[in-house]
Amino acid sequence: MNNTFNSEKVSFRPIQLSDAHDILEIVNYYISETTYHFSDQPIGISSIYDLILQETNLPRYVIEEEGKIIGLGYAYDFRSENTFSETAKLTYWLKPAVTGKGIGKELYRILENKLIRLDYKNILVNVSSENLVSLNFHKKSGFVECGNFKGIANKKGQYFDIIWLQKTLTDLAK
Repeated sequence: MNNTFNSEKVSFRPIQLSDAHDILEIVNYYISETTYHFSDQPIGISSIYDLILQETNLPRYVIEEEGKIIGLGYAYDFRSENTFSETAKLTYWLKPAVTGKGIGKELYRILENKLIRLDYKNILVNVSSENLVSLNFHKKSGFVECGNFKGIANKKGQYFDIIWLQKTLTDLAK
């Protein structure tokens, strides 16, 4: 695979049911091997099917390089109450071999533009304090830290913080 983002070889498309097994492999890697995903047990395929089949107008994409799925990213409602109807959360996962190549940046550009068109005003993410690469990525992408829950997570005997970051989309829409 290339060392930098190549728009001719990397594509972004809406998630489909046929992507479920590839998505499961990526997500379960982060569950099993890192503190970046907060689940401590691998998830089953039904969890991925539920995600894909959930009715929503929010963007959900897989990322392909030369026809192989190398990541995914999606938006979902921060909370179900109408009070928060202009705020979405984002989640994304890339295969470890393709991080740091600008793919996440392009994915976020796509997701943010879709959310702006849907009249969303804010994006939230929560990140493990152990995931310094993701924290730096989000800060470089215009997110600001808005909360730090110190030492509340314990995965496999390792305590870490959950850090919340926020990005305001109204500035981008102007």
